[in-house]
Amino acid sequence: MECMLQSLYMENRTGYFFTHFCEKSGNELWKNSAYFWFDLQAYHQLFYQETLHPFKLCKQAQFLYATYIAPSASMDIGLQQSKKNEIYQQIEPPFEDLFDPAEEYILTLLLVPWMKMVEVDKSIYGKVELVEESRQLDSVYFRKLQALHQESVSKKDEGVAPEVSPLPQPDVLKETQLLSEVPEEYRGCGLHDLIHNGLKLEQFRLFLEEHSAVMDLMCWIDIEQFRRMLHKEKEKREEKSKDIKNKYLNKKYFFGPNSPATKEKQDQLMQLGGGWGHILHDRLSSAVLLEIQKYVQTRLEKKWLPLFLTKEQSGARRKTRVMDIAEDLLIQRSEKIGAWKHVNNKWVSSSREIITFRKALLNPVTALQFQRFVSLKGDLLENGVLFWQEVQKYKDLCHSHCDDATIQNKITAIINCFINSTIPPALQIDIPAEQAQKIIEHRRELGPYIFREAQMTIFALLFKFWPKFCEFRSNLADEKILPTLERKKEKKKEKHFRLFKQ
Repeated sequence: MECMLQSLYMENRTGYFFTHFCEKSGNELWKNSAYFWFDLQAYHQLFYQETLHPFKLCKQAQFLYATYIAPSASMDIGLQQSKKNEIYQQIEPPFEDLFDPAEEYILTLLLVPWMKMVEVDKSIYGKVELVEESRQLDSVYFRKLQALHQESVSKKDEGVAPEVSPLPQPDVLKETQLLSEVPEEYRGCGLHDLIHNGLKLEQFRLFLEEHSAVMDLMCWIDIEQFRRMLHKEKEKREEKSKDIKNKYLNKKYFFGPNSPATKEKQDQLMQLGGGWGHILHDRLSSAVLLEIQKYVQTRLEKKWLPLFLTKEQSGARRKTRVMDIAEDLLIQRSEKIGAWKHVNNKWVSSSREIITFRKALLNPVTALQFQRFVSLKGDLLENGVLFWQEVQKYKDLCHSHCDDATIQNKITAIINCFINSTIPPALQIDIPAEQAQKIIEHRRELGPYIFREAQMTIFALLFKFWPKFCEFRSNLADEKILPTLERKKEKKKEKHFRLFKQ
């Protein structure tokens, strides 16, 4: 299945090899299913454009239904009648998951011709042309060295001794080079921009883990959480301060060789905190914490963030960017990175996996197990599962064509619970603040797509944990899953309690 999906996503680059095989086979269902799959991708892409066009969505949905699914369809794919009825009932308004039953069916159907083609044309299909490509590294630093070399050579030829000027410090050169290589659209992006985008922040955290630098981010986030605590919550602030001191103010991190502050800055901080005795035994003052955060933020924004953004640019732009929900479904400042069925080396089977994951979230038993599982991974992930389910219920209301008052009440309930909650924090799910603000501004429009972007973002975030959950669940009997997760949650609470006591 994975090989077939990879072939389908690369068909336009391989001369539609598999599609031609289906056409020449003489089997109408195979040929029609291949055509349906490509037309379906065009339908999905409409949901991930900068501006959503409901009229285009309706038109494309009706085209797909009339051409491939309806009883009198000219290119019938042979879908079961019950599935046809299900799609017909939900075609107004059309959502991105409207044709999931049909897609799952045709993927299973196309697996037969795929296996036949691989068996018959194995020797031919395995032969590909190897194209050698040479690239030259081009950077600001390299160009400066090249210019200095040319100047030195020209002066030498003229018999003039080259002027020797002091070279910039290596660190300054490196920082300048890193900042210059950051893509134009990301320049000026700081940690505060990142902190409002849960998915991008998680990618940055994984990047830092790969470079053994995640302690910087953890320290910055902990201090940021301390800063946002209300001053009247004295006990909580004190516990948080002690926790920060125990985790970071030691010779393994801040006062060690890998500190974000120089030795001189460390000594200054020590004096500001009243010396070793006060720092080791007393609660840290806000001034000390802010100073620590400043040093950590400087290293993150001048060293690690430019490296991360440069890597994102070079890696992400090379992707086809059609449908990769796991990594590319992020609303960027300048562009919205789209559809979630792009394929690369890691997420080849996204079409099938996404359909399976949607079904799991709609299954009360599996959804509850998954909800408990992700609650161990992050504070707001559990709310994300509930939010996705509530949006699906909202979609069902749209399909039922009930009165405007009922739809408005549902919109208000979802916003009050997840987007603008009276219980701090106001935003109870991991979506960018601008997405939340957009929902609040358009809450009176009663459109079927008001929660579209937020639901996509949450789905992308939750989908990353689906393979881990499947692996966890495969090792346990169904009746033992929830008790095991509850025990893990209790252990996590006990661990946090012990840390706070320390």
